[in-house]
Amino acid sequence: MLSFILVFFFLALVEQGFSSPLSPRDNATTPLTDADIQSRDLISIAAFAAAAYCVRAGQWNCGDACEKIPDTQLVFTIGDNAATPDVYVAYSQSRNQIIVGHEGTDPSEILSVENDLQFSPTPLLTVLNVAGTPDGVEVHNGFQTAWVQTSTLVLGAVKQLQAQVPDASVLVTGHSLGAAISLLDAIFLKQQLPSNTSIQVVGFGRPRVGNPVFANWVDTMFGDKNTFVVSRDDPVPHVPLLAQGFQHASGEVWIKDNTTILACDGQENPNCSDSIGVLDAATGVSDHTGPYFGVNMGHASCANLAITTIISGTKTETTTAAVVTAPFSTTLSLRVTSTPSNIPINNEKSGALGLSAGFVVSVLVSAVAGVVLVL
Repeated sequence: MLSFILVFFFLALVEQGFSSPLSPRDNATTPLTDADIQSRDLISIAAFAAAAYCVRAGQWNCGDACEKIPDTQLVFTIGDNAATPDVYVAYSQSRNQIIVGHEGTDPSEILSVENDLQFSPTPLLTVLNVAGTPDGVEVHNGFQTAWVQTSTLVLGAVKQLQAQVPDASVLVTGHSLGAAISLLDAIFLKQQLPSNTSIQVVGFGRPRVGNPVFANWVDTMFGDKNTFVVSRDDPVPHVPLLAQGFQHASGEVWIKDNTTILACDGQENPNCSDSIGVLDAATGVSDHTGPYFGVNMGHASCANLAITTIISGTKTETTTAAVVTAPFSTTLSLRVTSTPSNIPINNEKSGALGLSAGFVVSVLVSAVAGVVLVL
């Protein structure tokens, strides 16, 4: 199976070489020092992303990653690690920050893999297509479908936390599929939370999420508070393809090798990960899990380390749990509901949602499209 994937990656990157983004690119890069990495807080944020793989039944067992974020309180979890990828909401007292972490694709869970295949750009759901949204924004249908399953649940948990720590900032992060979902989640939170809320989104191994209009919209909305980190020759950030109508927003940080890390100006900077050769990409699948600043992604990084659970819920379930640590009040009660009446979900433009299919297979289909275009 791996050999087939590598062949398809090779063909996809051949096609990629004949494509170019639909807006001007900036070629400038800036080498990042260890001090720069620390000032951008990328090590701790990578640990928060890695932790999303380790949330099960309200337990956070994230091995070495937990040691980098020791005072974090797990507030809310949901997901079945399959059709609904795991997501957590947590609070860090030392950072005074609410963290939303989204799990990535686990190839061992077939439904999780199936969440990514529907790769054609599609209009935004009504819930995201609010006043002020530019005309023509389109996103990956599979990513949007996976995101909407937990979006309002996450919003409810964040709002409850924010009511108790109103000056806290918000960090949304994830890896792989989780990085794509985290970008959509950050947009949703930006739309729904008070306008003075500081929201940062950082993705690791993020695939392309939307079309050029979407990429420009993200740049306008987040500026330098959107970052996506690419590990070496990881091919995942290069799918879906530019030729299929997808484009990254700005904010790339490329871990080129063990000694060189670059901050990349503009969208689809040709001097960053877009410059990798097809042979490197074909053998770079293992780079997708990292390491990212010393942090590895995936379930293999999890261990038996527990962290206090404040709220844990599943769809249509009401849960109340005692809070054992300041600054929270005595109890929090969260009504977990998938479709609150005050937030419309359906997409009037594109109709009802069906279950999308799979990120690994998405790469294969992208590659086949590449062969057709090249020929």
